[in-house]
Amino acid sequence: MARPLSRAAGLAMGAVVALALILVASVRRWRRELALLKTFGFVRRQLAAAVAWQSSIALLNGGVIGNVLGCVLWILFSYEIDEVRAASVPGLVNVLIVVGTLVLANVVATVPGRMAAGTSSALVWRQELGRAGVAAR
Repeated sequence: MARPLSRAAGLAMGAVVALALILVASVRRWRRELALLKTFGFVRRQLAAAVAWQSSIALLNGGVIGNVLGCVLWILFSYEIDEVRAASVPGLVNVLIVVGTLVLANVVATVPGRMAAGTSSALVWRQELGRAGVAAR
């Protein structure tokens, strides 16, 4: 039988892979917008930072909402079965989980951030002009 810690580690690894796939898909989907930002003067570092911020905000919201919702649901559930009402995870551990998640989100965002930074604005605009039927000079 699998230990609870190994199950939690497997679930965490699945979440990391899911975040990486979401960020890669997001960068690919927003290629035109990234090229437009580059045209407006964004440098590679700023484009990578935009992807890191997207990752951080998504996981920070999920971490905070998930922790609060988990504690509230546990209190409601434990009340129904006449069990201990307090959450068994100390507040400091919850804060460390959110901070660790935030750090991990930024580490995961490095590869999609580099993809975003490497977006060629000329290539994207050439593709857009080709779709519109305008001949490139």
